[in-house]
Amino acid sequence: MEISIDVLIADSRLAFVQGRYNESLKLADEALKVDENNSDAHQCAGNAYMSKQDYDNAIEHYKIAVENDADNGDRYFNLGYAYATSNQPVKALEMFAKADEIGCSPNVVGQLYKIMGMLCFDLHRYNDAIINLIKSEKVVGIDMDVLQRKALSYSMSGQTSNGIEVANQMKLLAPTEYLGYRIAFNILLQEERLEEAEKELDRAERFAKPVKELFFDWVAYENARYELDGDKEHLYLAIDKIFEGLCVVEPEVNSIVDSYINAAEIYIQLENSNMALKCINAAENPINSFNEGFSVKQLTELETKPVVKPGQREIDIAVETVRRKYGEQKIERYGREMAAKARRNSPDLEKNMTPIAQNHESDYSKVDVDVNPVYSQEKTEHIYRLYVAAYTIVKDNEHIKVYASKLANSSDPQSKYIGKYSLIKALKDEGYPKADEEYRDFLTYLRNEMIKDPTDLLVLTFRIQCHIDLGEFEEAEKLADLLSDEMRKPILEQIKTAQSGGEA
Repeated sequence: MEISIDVLIADSRLAFVQGRYNESLKLADEALKVDENNSDAHQCAGNAYMSKQDYDNAIEHYKIAVENDADNGDRYFNLGYAYATSNQPVKALEMFAKADEIGCSPNVVGQLYKIMGMLCFDLHRYNDAIINLIKSEKVVGIDMDVLQRKALSYSMSGQTSNGIEVANQMKLLAPTEYLGYRIAFNILLQEERLEEAEKELDRAERFAKPVKELFFDWVAYENARYELDGDKEHLYLAIDKIFEGLCVVEPEVNSIVDSYINAAEIYIQLENSNMALKCINAAENPINSFNEGFSVKQLTELETKPVVKPGQREIDIAVETVRRKYGEQKIERYGREMAAKARRNSPDLEKNMTPIAQNHESDYSKVDVDVNPVYSQEKTEHIYRLYVAAYTIVKDNEHIKVYASKLANSSDPQSKYIGKYSLIKALKDEGYPKADEEYRDFLTYLRNEMIKDPTDLLVLTFRIQCHIDLGEFEEAEKLADLLSDEMRKPILEQIKTAQSGGEA
């Protein structure tokens, strides 16, 4: 007995809902043998291919569904969704616009506007994003993803007051989540309203659950303060925040790697190569480093002296401060971590300690040794760049050459330029007789790169640096004139120093 096409389509839909995608596709194909132009059958096939992440075949079936049912807005929505999923945002928006024009079923409309808003945001069409996200809210109600994109769209389009209003709405909906505070903080930081930005982080510490992003944002805040006044105390405060985050937030291996990398960057700014290298090494071995008590803070003589017991009032104030910032559950954990680090940093104190039986609670700060960190190419090369910078501080040319060589073969232009330049500079500093020839070849390479993209300021700055190293100061000054006033000023100072016999 021959099965009707309607039954095949119904069975295909049922198999799809049950997650049996191969069976759903097989039934859709059988339906298409009965009627190759049936839009519902093509829809079923497209859905199955989407679930199998075969976007090209999904798009082909959705296209045929649209051709044979051109007055159905849902068909255009499905095709647009497939384009969006396969990273073709312009085509996706074309299909979504057609779906909006024709009209979609009620259960599709809200998603249509939401995805249109997100695509417009990704394409930097912020005003269009706001319009579509507002439409989505009117259909489906409050959605945290929509609120987040809307707040950021307001900020990027210069409507910062509206952006902060949306951030406040997010805080009302989820007062213990950091996201709303973070968006408000980034808006204020972008506008250099640093006092208000600091207050926003203080509010987050009082009301939101502590997360790694909070402590990373404190680092960004202190870096912004340092850029304004040049006071290195801000960099030390940033290190304190990284340390605090490692103590307070539940350890997760990839965030630990990021924390060590952030600390290394700060120590490089402080020209402390010893601590920078320790932090970079820890970033490459995060599990052992964290579990064995590696600290991003450099111990000073004062920290290694015997500790004077604080008075009860001081203890009460300290406890209340931690309680206010992190809640009751974090007080014991923070105290344990600080005590553990004190014991590790001052082994003599162990003689006075009474051993405590180990139990499951003592593992609170350990990283799971079975969860390996994820190092993307970008992060790996970031670590190599930090190694080059740290070894440059101490003029360790052998190690500079090792890591510069790795960067020189990168597919990323920035890493490649840094690697090639650092390698040649190390060779010159070692007295390599053909170093100047290497500079000439590199300059030719940079000129060719700049012909491809005359706006590439990174290439321009490396060209200037090469001419400074070669003592060609007039040529360096000519190229510096192509930079903005803000960028030109430190370059001219560097040229002046090099001309007077100082280091470039």
